[in-house]
Amino acid sequence: MPPRRQPRGLLWSCINSTSKMVLAQTLSSPHPQQEVITRELLNRYIPPLLIQDVLNSVLRRLATHHSALASHSVVSSLLNILLHPQITDLQLADLSYIGSVELETLDKVELTLMNLLPSMTQLTQLNLSTHHYKITLPSCSSGILQILGRSCPNLKRLNLNNNNRVTGEGLLHLYPTEHQAGCINLEELFLQDCSIDAEDVAMLIHCFPNLQLVGYKELGTSLQILKSQPKKFGRKTRRRTLYEYSLKLTHVDNTLSRVQKCDGEIVDFICEACPNIENLKVRVCDKDVGKLRKLHKLKHLELRFYTGLHHPIESSTISYFKSHGSHLASLTIFCNHLYSNHVQIIAEHCFNLTKLFLHANVAVADRCLASCVSKLQKLEVLNLRLGHDELIVSPRACELVCFLLSEAYLLQELYLLVRCHGVHDFFITTLLHTNPLLHLKVLIADAPRRTLSAPMLELTIDTAWLLINSCQHLHLLGNLICWNVTPEEVEALKSVSRSRNYSLKVIYSHSNKLNDKMNV
Repeated sequence: MPPRRQPRGLLWSCINSTSKMVLAQTLSSPHPQQEVITRELLNRYIPPLLIQDVLNSVLRRLATHHSALASHSVVSSLLNILLHPQITDLQLADLSYIGSVELETLDKVELTLMNLLPSMTQLTQLNLSTHHYKITLPSCSSGILQILGRSCPNLKRLNLNNNNRVTGEGLLHLYPTEHQAGCINLEELFLQDCSIDAEDVAMLIHCFPNLQLVGYKELGTSLQILKSQPKKFGRKTRRRTLYEYSLKLTHVDNTLSRVQKCDGEIVDFICEACPNIENLKVRVCDKDVGKLRKLHKLKHLELRFYTGLHHPIESSTISYFKSHGSHLASLTIFCNHLYSNHVQIIAEHCFNLTKLFLHANVAVADRCLASCVSKLQKLEVLNLRLGHDELIVSPRACELVCFLLSEAYLLQELYLLVRCHGVHDFFITTLLHTNPLLHLKVLIADAPRRTLSAPMLELTIDTAWLLINSCQHLHLLGNLICWNVTPEEVEALKSVSRSRNYSLKVIYSHSNKLNDKMNV
């Protein structure tokens, strides 16, 4: 059975109670005089480290329960009360869950933040990311970036994802100059879906030598710009037109560009300029994979065999797995056709994998896996998605799952995103007989890229009870919306779980957040 819910700690209870008090008081009277009284009271009794937690709790509560009351005066008042000068980690991303707001609200809250940031010189982490809403808090214009460059020299982690007010021109304010130290200590920078281009990111990489992680899905393109335009970045060339860069980047993601593949030139430059690369996400043809042998520290690899058209997995990829598969800790593959032979080779030669993600439109049985032996004894996460939509039936899914999990006794998370007539109660019973899944924490069985809310898997409520009673660490089970169950059965299951104080979340939702469409 699942673990019991633990009683809340005293510290958490104090933070929760304080956040309730601050929010209730602000909603009732968001006035400057009340702000001063509340701020002085908090600063007298609560250390800055805990004020960070109170702020996070207040913002979550505001977005979840009082979004309709989240005017610019309320949000600004909360920031004035809770933004202490000694805070080191400022997380404002939860404001985006308030939803779309007026431009006036956006501007006035940003102005409040601009007034407070100059005093926060100890800031090391700042999160101003949003969640794809068109007009939502928090916003980050050039004014915010200018203040960060002037006042926050200790900043190491900056998250601006999905913030369309961030521009290449605005990012210039982060750079060190004669008049400001800039954010020279930046190590992690996230810029997905901002109003910037690959050339802006190339300049960032050039100017911030301590960057280890840049969250940008055309990073390979930016590296190629660094390589091909040395004069623009003030670099001197060496022989063979290689350039003297010594970057600390450990992650490279170039999956956004659907037509640019990771060719030999990009790999050569990555090897030359990024000797510490550990995590690589790229689009490839089969012949390009062999060139990855030069990346000796590579541990986490994502290969997308699509660059405007689908590419098959062939000899070069197979050879790479045989020679370097043992170095990988996680592997993700997006392809059109996934053959049983590919799976067998991965299971035999990539035996140090803890995470394996296989996403294919079609699974092809070109050999029998029943007689093969899997060496994936360290596997903790398996994600199998077969079929390009919910209407495609994948008859080979059960065979693949049974083979991959035959020795994976440490498995903690299983995501089975397939539509297969063989996925039924008896299949789960057989699977548990082969591998009891004693460490399983998460099981998601759903149709691939599901848009309909209808039974698509022959799993019943008996399967849910079997998993609950067999897997003592289980805390997430779903998505029962596409199982052969009724709403009454699900409600009864949740009721029993609550009455027994299980730390278990049962997903029965039309939403498909755990099974989003992923463009191969």
